[in-house]
Amino acid sequence: MTEPDFHEELSRVIAQLVAAVMNTSLYSPSHPQVMQYIDKAYGVLTELLARKPEITVLLIGDDLVADNRPLPSSGVYVANFTRILHKKAVERMTFTAGVSRREIQGLIRDLASQDAVSVHSTACIKLGKVEIRVKEDADQLVKPASDVSPETLKALLALTATELDELKDLYLRIKKHKQLDVRGVDEIVKGFVKGFRQEINPLSLLASIKSSDEYTFTHVANVGILTMSQAETLGFKGEQLHQIGVASLLHDVGKLFIPDEILNKTSALTPEERKVIETHTVKGARYLMGLDGIPKVAVLAALEHHLKFDGSGYPSIKGGWKPNIVSQMISVADVFDAMRSRRSYQEPQPMEKIESILRKGGGKSFNPLLVEHFLKLIKR
Repeated sequence: MTEPDFHEELSRVIAQLVAAVMNTSLYSPSHPQVMQYIDKAYGVLTELLARKPEITVLLIGDDLVADNRPLPSSGVYVANFTRILHKKAVERMTFTAGVSRREIQGLIRDLASQDAVSVHSTACIKLGKVEIRVKEDADQLVKPASDVSPETLKALLALTATELDELKDLYLRIKKHKQLDVRGVDEIVKGFVKGFRQEINPLSLLASIKSSDEYTFTHVANVGILTMSQAETLGFKGEQLHQIGVASLLHDVGKLFIPDEILNKTSALTPEERKVIETHTVKGARYLMGLDGIPKVAVLAALEHHLKFDGSGYPSIKGGWKPNIVSQMISVADVFDAMRSRRSYQEPQPMEKIESILRKGGGKSFNPLLVEHFLKLIKR
């Protein structure tokens, strides 16, 4: 299917959905006229999903973007769908293969409701908000590649913000219930990997920190992006790249088992508090070891990401133990993002200083080859 065909067919689906919403407002969700439009939307959507198992529509401003291209804005149905999504505060809608008529009927019912009813996600219809959050650097260090279209860049930024929100939910569930949905991590990694095929500077995809409370989640997301970018450009791909992504997103999971009053302390830590903080690597590794479906490299990364290249750091491991290559990549990304971030006790460091610290740490704190590769990567 060519791109024009895809967007034309998707516009047909949207037209049927809008017609169903409008008729639901006039009649009822189960009215024959409504069901007729739902059946038509289901038929076209099923055909599309047979060729493309996942279809995401993003609301960016007043534009609907799908497959990195805006849908034609001249159609009245597209304009009406945009208005409906704005009203319901839905900015991302993903359909996956296997969607049922019942799911579409539920979507129509929620969209048509005049009450303050939220629109619910289902197994094959995922909904959410998109916030384009880009680091605003006074020195204009982040510049997208000139061959990337504005629509593509917007879609990638929206994707990154979406994955950040999902990562935040995932971490909060771990903190509250000590349960981890491995499939959720897999989906977040798949989302990030899509961005690495666009040949743009990975710094363009980093999330900004809106508050100190968000630091844990944005930092983990940023380390994930920077680590997967390193791995992809070093030649890792397929299942290896995916496992590296899982490891990078879960490397700091042990901090969820550290008291908040220590984690969020703005003044200097006492020696005792520092010891408590340093237990997060072992706690994270032990937690991941007890879960099914977690790659071994994720356990190693949780344990080793504060081990330095020369074997110092923590936890102290005897026998000349050296961190594996994934932990080494995470370490570089971890320190870089921490230095570039504004915290309650720290202003962002200038790029020149960050580069100098990384280079001086080569051979001691960091793998010097990885440092040089990383610096080239973020300047491309």
